[in-house]
Amino acid sequence: MQFPLIKKTTFGSRLLIFLLLLIFGLVFSSLLGILISMMRGGGLMSITNMQITQVCNQVIGLLLPPLLYVMLVYEKPFNYLGCNELPKWSLLGIVAMFTVLPFNAWVAKWNENIVFPESMAAWESKLKALHGTYETTSDLLMNGSNLVIGIVIFGLLAAISEEFLFRSVIQKALVKLFKNAHIGIIVTALVFSAFHTDFYGFFPRFILGLMLGYMFWMSGSIWASIIMHFTNNATIVMLYFLNKKEVINIDVESVGSTNNAFFIILSLVVTVAIFIVCNRLKEARHFDRSVTQ
Repeated sequence: MQFPLIKKTTFGSRLLIFLLLLIFGLVFSSLLGILISMMRGGGLMSITNMQITQVCNQVIGLLLPPLLYVMLVYEKPFNYLGCNELPKWSLLGIVAMFTVLPFNAWVAKWNENIVFPESMAAWESKLKALHGTYETTSDLLMNGSNLVIGIVIFGLLAAISEEFLFRSVIQKALVKLFKNAHIGIIVTALVFSAFHTDFYGFFPRFILGLMLGYMFWMSGSIWASIIMHFTNNATIVMLYFLNKKEVINIDVESVGSTNNAFFIILSLVVTVAIFIVCNRLKEARHFDRSVTQ
């Protein structure tokens, strides 16, 4: 099969194709999940039906649209997606997912305590209700899943589908549109966080999006951000599982939380330092290649 499947496209037509594929994927996957739940019985809120719906949303709603999109409009679709060799230094991103915890926990606590002006009380009430629904659904799915299913659905599938969509396609398009990598990465992180429709978790998720975006931009490999994303999600799944088995007894949402300002600042400094080191290693690698060519 020769790519692209559609030979001549403009930026506008590519955008339209992508949006149509994404909208169709999200709508169809949701309807399919509902249909399967109705056929199985047990209601939409049964754990198994929720897991099936989640898989449908991740595979059909989030993963297939970017895959189909790049095959339709790009000559080398998998190179465009960033399916390239993983630089060894990018594995430092795994370390960064843990060093950022105290700072991001502090941001999460601040985010949860945001109070709107009295004139926006109705909006605040709606956003808190959405946050409550999001947390309740997440808790049900995490506590109702065994370790393997949890890691596959919420760790692996979520990381792969969201990174191909947000980093491989949306971030690349926005970097090209704005002609500035930093603006493209920041806007993508905003879209990534807003997509989860949870304002009271918006800012810590935005920081996660920034980290994933910068690692993809520096490494040129989507596997780097997928591994980081998987590490974050799989760690949460593991903690829920250990809590359920009463091996530990902690508030998963507060992992890494501290009131010590020194550790919060140190967390941010060390995390930023890791990305600076990665960028230096990237530049050194490019320099070595240019010298040997």
